[in-house]
Amino acid sequence: PSAQPVPEINTKSNGEYIFEEVEHAAMSPRNDNLDEEAVEPEFHARTWIALAAFFLLNYTQVVALQGPSAVLNYIGTDLHNTKSQSWVVVVLSLVQGTLGPIISTASDIFQARKLLLVCCCAISFVGACIAPGSSSIYRLIVANILIGVGFASVPLAYAVPSEILPRRWRPLAQAGVNMAALLATVSGPLAAGALTKRNAHTGWRLFFWFQAALWGATTIAIFVGYHPPKRHTELDHLSFWRKISNIDLIGCGLLTAGLALFTTGTSLGGGLYSWTNARTLSTMIIGIFMLIVFGVYEWKGTNTGILNHDLFRGGRNRGRTFAICVALLFMEAIMIFGFGLFYPILTQILFTTDPFLVVARSQACWIPAIFSTVVWGYTSTRFRTIREPLFLGFIFFTGGLIGLSTIQPGQPVNAIAFSCLMGIGFGAPLILVVTGVQLSTPHKLIATATACTTSSRAVAGAIFSVINTAAFNTRLKKFLPEYVARAASAAGLPSASIPDFIEALSEGDTEALGKVAGVTPTAISQGALALQQAYADSIRVVFIIAATFGVLACIACWFLGDLRETMNYHVDAPIEVADEKGDNHTCTA
Repeated sequence: PSAQPVPEINTKSNGEYIFEEVEHAAMSPRNDNLDEEAVEPEFHARTWIALAAFFLLNYTQVVALQGPSAVLNYIGTDLHNTKSQSWVVVVLSLVQGTLGPIISTASDIFQARKLLLVCCCAISFVGACIAPGSSSIYRLIVANILIGVGFASVPLAYAVPSEILPRRWRPLAQAGVNMAALLATVSGPLAAGALTKRNAHTGWRLFFWFQAALWGATTIAIFVGYHPPKRHTELDHLSFWRKISNIDLIGCGLLTAGLALFTTGTSLGGGLYSWTNARTLSTMIIGIFMLIVFGVYEWKGTNTGILNHDLFRGGRNRGRTFAICVALLFMEAIMIFGFGLFYPILTQILFTTDPFLVVARSQACWIPAIFSTVVWGYTSTRFRTIREPLFLGFIFFTGGLIGLSTIQPGQPVNAIAFSCLMGIGFGAPLILVVTGVQLSTPHKLIATATACTTSSRAVAGAIFSVINTAAFNTRLKKFLPEYVARAASAAGLPSASIPDFIEALSEGDTEALGKVAGVTPTAISQGALALQQAYADSIRVVFIIAATFGVLACIACWFLGDLRETMNYHVDAPIEVADEKGDNHTCTA
């Protein structure tokens, strides 16, 4: 029998009072039917079609992220703005980090997940259609901001497959989601690389048309294939504006302002301006201040904001596990975003300039991850634990990054081997951390909890993409002229010609290189080797930063709680409605 809610007399508003009452029912161990938790349920086409629609959504979202990243240098060169090219990718994470919690909270409050998903994907379709006509990097960035709206629905893309399947299957459900994402990580960059190889000017533009087709197909798939039954919430009786007031708009505004200012400041430092320049410092300081205000507001100003206080309650197996999972996904983002953004640059400079081969070499990470994610998911489901598989995954992941930090010019096999090791480990963190989050929080907050976690990943990706870029540019600015000048001088190039030689070599301008006074084939070859070494020593810092956080993640894994009891066959939000004869094992929530 279901547990009866136990009301508490207090001075809260009616909406909050009912919310608290429902929480007692949701958290009561007697609330679920024991037979339902012990017996494996039966599912039909309606559930599997919905799952397929969400796998397509995940595929499309990752294509939008990984495709442009693989040919970012070519995009920046074609639009004559390589200094701002990283923002094409960074804005996706910024939009996800700020809009994700709003979309997730609104989906819970208004019970409008399908409507929000369809609208978000439609906006991304518009953005993907705008991108191909870009004549400047800034139009492309704006187009990617629109694409980011669909990317911001990532929390729902993770939450829905888990809530429509049994809790015990959640590691496998997340493995399926991650397989779709990894297939996109393989095919998206390969498609972008192949198109760009054919034509550096039109190739990446055609890729955005391909992306537009995916967003259109995803919009239709969710509209046709996802039919969740209507569920009632404790806020149904409130007016539209009262419901809007339950969305943490203040917190989201502070987070957006803080992130935008901080990432802008870090991108200015070491690039357009020095780190001590007033423009750089003032922007960074104001951004940090806004982020501090956001933290204080979420702590003292509200109990039900982006960082809902109920998420952090319940002891080791609930609140503490959730908090550690958020931190783990933050660290995982630092690790994988560093690799995703800089490994193609490393490959292009050190091993091959063929855009298709640049992308193909990156598959040494992603293809092993496709297979390993199934193994990690099955292991977690079989033994009903996330802690040990997660620790082993981070060990492999960190080992690969440490190996990549040692790469030198002329070591292509080493780079592939360490990428493969990293990929084996990468298959574990995302699926198991998201599983841990969804098992350690009450179902009424599953979308909010998932949004909080994926937003932490997006925030880490956005911040550290800019930090890594700044660290790389600062080192390259020092190493490149120093190394090339030394090599050119040793090859007999006149000192007066060295500045022109460095400029022509760094820009890849072969025509200008041949016109440098006193240049010889030996000077060019030695200068090219010095340029490669400068890039290798500059990119190395990115992998060192990532590996440091990998070590911290390995340690944090051992503080996770035991989720064995919650990994049962209960389905939190089935989409198959039980008929009157009881033929369907599932029932509405």
